[in-house]
Amino acid sequence: MSPSIAWVGDAIVPREEARVPIDDFGFRYGAACFETMLARHGKVFRLAAHLDRLERGLTGLRATPPARDLLRRAVAETLAANALTEASVRLTVTAGSGTAPDLDVASAPLVVVTADPLPPAASAARLRISTVRVDQRRSLREAKNAQFLPYLLARAEAHDAGADDALMLDRAGRIAEAATANVFIVQGERLLTPSLESGPLPGVTRAVVLEVARREGVLVVEADVTPSDLARAGAVFITSSLVGLRPVALIEGSPPACDPVTWRAPERPHPLVERLQKAYDALVEQECAGG
Repeated sequence: MSPSIAWVGDAIVPREEARVPIDDFGFRYGAACFETMLARHGKVFRLAAHLDRLERGLTGLRATPPARDLLRRAVAETLAANALTEASVRLTVTAGSGTAPDLDVASAPLVVVTADPLPPAASAARLRISTVRVDQRRSLREAKNAQFLPYLLARAEAHDAGADDALMLDRAGRIAEAATANVFIVQGERLLTPSLESGPLPGVTRAVVLEVARREGVLVVEADVTPSDLARAGAVFITSSLVGLRPVALIEGSPPACDPVTWRAPERPHPLVERLQKAYDALVEQECAGG
């Protein structure tokens, strides 16, 4: 396999030679935002939506977002340098560098782009209800920021229990999200997903699935969701940029002040999930291969 190439600052470099200044606020304080994106046919799906979210986060960090033309060029050149058309692309922008713990002194935000082959198709996910809670009142909750430790701890806990990912509750005991994905529940013919008030990241793929579902005439409800709602779930799936829609096979755990939860998916795939998956895949193909 040929060496990987990254964009760092304003240039393409071999990934193993990439360097980040030790005074960069992303390294010193976790003051950075990132986007993980899907490239198909050499084009990033919903790049504008990813850049919108990135800019909101950087503005919240009091950083000046880099010009979109620069970010688009960095993504395109990184894909080309790695000879990838189907890829996982990560775009990170830090708040800049400085030696005092004050966002106002940070300067020169650093742009980093990497591109990797897409992971193999994943089987249905097993989720473990985590003891790590999502703070629904956290700062910059609408940004995908580098302060990712709670999600790493939740995933480690899930892996220790033999699960693929963590199902995370907010501090009020509502289902918020998976550690690396948004959550959807099928109840009858309606599609239920946690409202943004319970603290999930407003995922780009989440928004696309809501768009697709409404276009398909599916009743969509964004509301409070609790572990007890799983008892009436005909199907559960999670969404993220790289996997699209991923069915859930099993959810287990013991939420505080609740009875232990064990939910298993029916043996046969749910027709509504299959329908949404097909419509989502068609949209990705249309937008990325359509020129």
